[in-house]
Amino acid sequence: MRCFTIFLLTVLTITGSYSQQQLDITLGAGYTAIDLDKVVEKDEVSGTRLEDWDQANFGISAQYFFTSFGEVQFGLEAMYQHLYWYRVIVPFGSTPIDREYTITAGRISGIFRFGSENASFDLGPTLNFNNGTQLGLMLSGNKYFPIADNIDIPLKLRIDVIDGIVVYAPISLNTGIRVRL
Repeated sequence: MRCFTIFLLTVLTITGSYSQQQLDITLGAGYTAIDLDKVVEKDEVSGTRLEDWDQANFGISAQYFFTSFGEVQFGLEAMYQHLYWYRVIVPFGSTPIDREYTITAGRISGIFRFGSENASFDLGPTLNFNNGTQLGLMLSGNKYFPIADNIDIPLKLRIDVIDGIVVYAPISLNTGIRVRL
């Protein structure tokens, strides 16, 4: 399997030299859809109660598209994202314990981009590194606003569906810069 992966990446890199390459760097913010009561129920001791939470998310990503097959581009993404935080009260004798969790994740993805230079959508599987590895799926609708010959400002509406303790979905609006190399 490792040899096949190295072979595939080598072929994609070589064929990428014949297509236009792109680099997107974006910042994003949004809301993480998650059932925190289920997280507490599955991850804590019986009697633990959810005390406070914030499901706002924010992050930064870099996407590099290095090859295309007809109208479909292929690239890789590295992302870091703050997903949500929550606080619980855990029963422990006569003195309950107060615990707070901040959930963040590093993420790598293979991405397929469909569309034109001005509008596209991205789809790809994700590996999320957050207290172990979690699988996910990313979908993004993208609109680009040119500011120079090879530079655009992207506006992206993005959703990631991640299979963690429970399935959760960070939804974010992202913007930054795209450079066509």
